[in-house]
Amino acid sequence: MNKKIKKVNKVSAVQKALENLRKYIDESNISVLPSEDEIANALGVSRLTLRESITILEKEGLVSRIQGKGTLINSFVTKLDNRIDSGSDVEGALRRHGHEVRFSVVNLYYKTANEYEKLQMQIEESNNDEILVIEKVLYASDEPVALYIDRIPAKNLKTDCEFNKEYFEPTIFPIVEKICDLSITHDVVKIIPFSCDEELAKLFNLNVNTPLITFDVLEYTRDGAVAMYNTEYYTGKMIDFTICRNVAYRYNH
Repeated sequence: MNKKIKKVNKVSAVQKALENLRKYIDESNISVLPSEDEIANALGVSRLTLRESITILEKEGLVSRIQGKGTLINSFVTKLDNRIDSGSDVEGALRRHGHEVRFSVVNLYYKTANEYEKLQMQIEESNNDEILVIEKVLYASDEPVALYIDRIPAKNLKTDCEFNKEYFEPTIFPIVEKICDLSITHDVVKIIPFSCDEELAKLFNLNVNTPLITFDVLEYTRDGAVAMYNTEYYTGKMIDFTICRNVAYRYNH
């Protein structure tokens, strides 16, 4: 191999193997992955763990396994930023384009969930419908480019938790897992049409009714419970998103 693959420290073997493989693919100027034995030995994992990792990379479109040719790297896919289908790294993309990135939590409060929020978060008890709301602005080179509104059912919070606005900067997921004692495994993203109201127009310095890129996101635990319901607003000034789809061609005769 023309570049060393970092060996895995055993935390979650598949997860760490994925992390190291993605880094290797990103930094290596190769078109085909080395053999399974060579990669498994370099990572310090079993071939079964490696195959699970490569299956995930194949689903993401990063590689293609072709009989007789090996595991090919789809180089065009490695250059895509902000992929909705595999979890976008908005902050990383902004930094790669030369921007200074920072978050600011502008609001942190409890409220009674409205009917739509109850429906999204599977809240059925009327006496247990309080939610914690975190409103956070993403800045790129001191310009506001995104607003995140994260909602957590208060019933999921551990009773001994103490936190303030700074506690939720910059990334919220490890914090939510800690204060709610759960693991987030999946999210479902819905892209919805939305135009700036007066409040958002003022925040983003846009005209009222300017279209925004808007996501409604449900974060799920492994057992299918909703851990968090988020709304994300992006101006489109410095951020766009892509989807990479594996296309299966079917011919009708």
